[in-house]
Amino acid sequence: MFNKRYRNVTIISLLIVGDLISYVLALHLTTSNVLAAFRQPWVLAFTSGLALALGLSVRYLPEGTASRVDEAVQEARAILVLTVGIVLLGIILHAHEPISSRGFIKLGFFFGLFSIPYRWFFRSVQKYLFRYNIGTQRTIIVGVNRKSEEVYRQIKAHTKLGYDVLGFVDTDPPSASAKLSPVIGDVNTLPELIQQLSVDEVIITLEKPEHEMLLNLISKINGQPIEIKILPDMYEAVTGLAKTQHIYGLPLVRINPEFITKFQAFIKRVIDITVSGAGLLMTAPVMLVIGILIKLTSSGPMIFTQERLGLRGKRFTIHKFRTMIERAEEGTGPVWAQADDPRITPLGKLLRRIRLDELPQLWNVLKGDMSLVGPRPERPHFIEWLVSEFPYYYRRLLVRPGITGWAQVRGNYDTSLEDVRQKLKDDFFYIENLSIRLDLKILLMTVWVVLSGKGH
Repeated sequence: MFNKRYRNVTIISLLIVGDLISYVLALHLTTSNVLAAFRQPWVLAFTSGLALALGLSVRYLPEGTASRVDEAVQEARAILVLTVGIVLLGIILHAHEPISSRGFIKLGFFFGLFSIPYRWFFRSVQKYLFRYNIGTQRTIIVGVNRKSEEVYRQIKAHTKLGYDVLGFVDTDPPSASAKLSPVIGDVNTLPELIQQLSVDEVIITLEKPEHEMLLNLISKINGQPIEIKILPDMYEAVTGLAKTQHIYGLPLVRINPEFITKFQAFIKRVIDITVSGAGLLMTAPVMLVIGILIKLTSSGPMIFTQERLGLRGKRFTIHKFRTMIERAEEGTGPVWAQADDPRITPLGKLLRRIRLDELPQLWNVLKGDMSLVGPRPERPHFIEWLVSEFPYYYRRLLVRPGITGWAQVRGNYDTSLEDVRQKLKDDFFYIENLSIRLDLKILLMTVWVVLSGKGH
């Protein structure tokens, strides 16, 4: 594990150093005084924007399995968009000094001219080393059948895919039509095999997939830090919303444990801290008025607190304005709120409709218990029950919960198992497609939901 971590850090560092050298060379060809240029606001803005654009477009990944063409196109597009943006902004503000608009075009062109070939060469070296199992993904194939054989044949024929197949895991009952080796265990020993062999990836290739069997397999792996890929005829069983990859004509659905890069996670956390901190300061007078109104209209505390489960099952205390009568669950025990719940106070109905009851959760976001956007955190009591009903429910706990989310801007109250199932699909869509852009879209949709009075 340490060697892999050291290798990944080394690869990322070499990619960053390559871009830094490329940028300094490009700047040297654009201006006569590189050090002086770095002190200029417009150059600093261009430099920061370029670093942000490359980081957010997933440019610094240690794995060399991605298409070099796709990577080059994405980098060229990021450079082009940023260059055009800075040039247009400079023309509008008449402010490009000491580098002119033409100079920024040259800077972007030369950076791409140096950086893209370097990255292409670097990835080519990585793909060449895959032939000697250097930097490859340690992989187990679940299934011993014709489909398993076809996947294995393609992997062996194309070493640049970066797979090191350790063996096959048999299913019950096994298929007798394929002869593959080594068979290193069965599905019951899969968790132990993943630990013992330091597996990076599991490819599931069941010949006649059944939803129950697939969910059982995924629940056995149960959140371990590995990537799962399955064949597309199992697509519906995991909600049809995961990312896909191809092994030379064989499409695989990708269930990815690393939903966003560390750089994107850092940007997401910076946004959370900035917005929640500013939000707490700006809404303090509003929250004071709401607190007073709650005290005047019903007995009980202003703030309602409750234990919830957050990232990777960590317990935390959530804060909300109280919208129900005091001791609302005293006679019933834990139950979900309904659309016309009689326990909700008149003021509480208004607060829920315009979602002002969630404002104290900005403190949870600032502390790091929650994010602005993510699946809603649930109570331990309900999670224990939901996991028994939906074995893949644990995947919601792989990201930080949020004040708002994709399921919240699309769904209604959970009044049945079918409602829960639909919200799970929405949550999985968010998890598998997590990005800063999607977060911004959800925040804008949340504003619309609040302004239109469609909140719950």
